[in-house]
Amino acid sequence: MEQLSIHDFEKLYGKEHVLIAEAFGLNEHPITSPLLYKKMIEVLLYHHASRYGQNAYLEALRTYNKDVHERFKNSIYALIFTVQQTIGVMTAITKGIPFCLEGFCIKDEYTGLFKDTEFGKTFRYECHLEKVFTEAISDFEWISSLDSQRFEIRNQVKLKNGGIDILVSNENRAIVFELKKGAAKRKDLFQVLDYSNSPELKNKKVECVLVAKKFGDDVLTLAKDLSVSCISYDIGYNHSDPYFLLLVSRENRIKKNEIFNSYLDDGYKWGDVFDGYVVLSEFIHPKFDGSLKDFYLKKVDELNTEISLINKLIQRSKQSLSV
Repeated sequence: MEQLSIHDFEKLYGKEHVLIAEAFGLNEHPITSPLLYKKMIEVLLYHHASRYGQNAYLEALRTYNKDVHERFKNSIYALIFTVQQTIGVMTAITKGIPFCLEGFCIKDEYTGLFKDTEFGKTFRYECHLEKVFTEAISDFEWISSLDSQRFEIRNQVKLKNGGIDILVSNENRAIVFELKKGAAKRKDLFQVLDYSNSPELKNKKVECVLVAKKFGDDVLTLAKDLSVSCISYDIGYNHSDPYFLLLVSRENRIKKNEIFNSYLDDGYKWGDVFDGYVVLSEFIHPKFDGSLKDFYLKKVDELNTEISLINKLIQRSKQSLSV
């Protein structure tokens, strides 16, 4: 009989992680479903990514993807046949039900956070840069402006002149942040400047900041003329550590942007500085920085939905055969 026991789990993934297996009832009876096996390992991978980093994540991922096909070969083929013969591939995709061998594998969701470019590692998606950068400057909410008013941080703020990536503002002041995961372009400066001139901000003293991986001399020259502060970012990481470092470097200093200048000055004064870059924050991979308990409950719900549907498909298949 195809199954995974608690002893199999310990041998493959280590005794120190047995609590995750027990959360799926593996200490009470062996797992006989590849669907259950997959959900359990997805939780284990979430745990590894948030606690140990890339190396532990990839080791467990490779172990599972090799083991699941060998251990549950017949069960997988039976499920694939049932799905394809009852609801078909397109419906299976819509409902999130595995319909082929690859559907029982787990994709690597860790190493795709960054990509290698001629400028070094950059975020693959700007949404991840935005999430990480927003959390990095969250202490802006505790900083008072020169008129003693606290700031509020908002993302993707829709104004008449466009959508601002990050808006830090209070009643009298605003800082408009535009984020670019790659090299900054001249048009990016005009973009952030246009946002700052939105009618909704006309009664505020507005500062403009452009964040990018790299700035050319032509961009910095224009930034000076347009009074846009520029900071470049870099990433520090260790494959055996779950924490990444977000580092930023001041590329220019715009005198009129006094609130942002003061904020970054404090960073350089009190923070760790390496080769001109100050550590703005530490962060966990954005896809694995939530609650492990919430992720576990989500996977249990997904499993119950999948099993319920599969059972209905099996019944439908039996009924069609008996006719």
